[in-house]
Amino acid sequence: MCEMQDDTLTGTLSSVDVATKENLENLVKVGEKLLKKPVSRVDLGTGVFTPVDKMTNEEALIKMAKLLSREKHLRDSRSPVGKVATSK
Repeated sequence: MCEMQDDTLTGTLSSVDVATKENLENLVKVGEKLLKKPVSRVDLGTGVFTPVDKMTNEEALIKMAKLLSREKHLRDSRSPVGKVATSK
């Protein structure tokens, strides 16, 4: 599973109830910065995020999307229910 978290959100950025244009634009900026960060996981002993790969979150998401796409194509090719109807 692929998951990204940012534990630095504070104030209105951390609230799901503030849907102002300014707050949403700021959340987009936070998301764009998060994509550029290295893939990391939380050290359960310290609670600190530690990098686990040289890959960025953006690269990891692209890799996961390609993997899921290949898996879907493979499943569709093996299942008569999953195949897209072709015109004759």
